[in-house]
Parts: sequence; C-alpha cells; structure tokens
Amino acid sequence: MAATSTFDPARRVRRRITLWLAVAGAAAGAVVGLALTVLGKIVAGAPPATLANYAWNAAVFGTIGALLVPTVTWAGLRRVPLWRAVLEPLAAAVAGAGIGVLLGSGLLFLVLVPVAATAAVARLAHAYRDPALPAPRGD
Repeated sequence: MAATSTFDPARRVRRRITLWLAVAGAAAGAVVGLALTVLGKIVAGAPPATLANYAWNAAVFGTIGALLVPTVTWAGLRRVPLWRAVLEPLAAAVAGAGIGVLLGSGLLFLVLVPVAATAAVARLAHAYRDPALPAPRGD
C-alpha cells in the first residue's frame, strides 16, 4: 500500500489543494472572527473592540478555519467548486450572526453562527452530490 501512495501521480495535486484550502480557510476564518468581534460587541452592548480583541479573534477563527475547511471539503464537498466550499459557509455564518444582532439576542448570536455555516455545508453537499450514487432513503 505504501508503494502505491508513493507513486500516486495525483498525490502532489491533492497536497497543493489541501494547502490552498488551509490558507483559504484561515483567511475566511479570520474574516469571520473580525465580523463576529464587531457584531458580538453590539449584541453584548459592550464598548468598541480594541485592536487586541480583533487580533485574538482573527487568530482563533483563522486557526479553526485552517483546520476545518480542508477536513470538511475533502470529507463531504469534493464535487463542490472550491470557492463555494470556502465562501458560502463564511457568508452563512456572518448572516447568522447578523440575524442574532438584529434580534438583539446573545443566545441566537452564538447559536446561529455554527447552525448557518453547517446548513450551508449541508446544502452544498446536497446540491453537488454524485448523481450516480443511490439517493438516501426518505428522498
């Protein structure tokens, strides 16, 4: 098995794609961290964020994005265009946070971010599923 993976011509391409996904995920996560900093301060009624708040949240969410985007993409979104696999969950997470802010609910703010991102991933996985595979029961 090891000999096969050593001579796999697509291995180098998969590594490049995974690296690109990690970089894009880090950038997208940092953007989400910045947006959530602003929106979280509004929901909490706290004073404006400091540069340290922005830097910390961008770093934390960037790290989460760098780890999750390649994992989720390779696990369930192989057929989805790469830009959609990165940007649509990002946009959904920010939209979920925006809804929580508009409703003035800290709980909805915290809950809707991961729920919206997960719903976007599920929608993409469904929209780009392999038509050759049998449909799951219940469809």
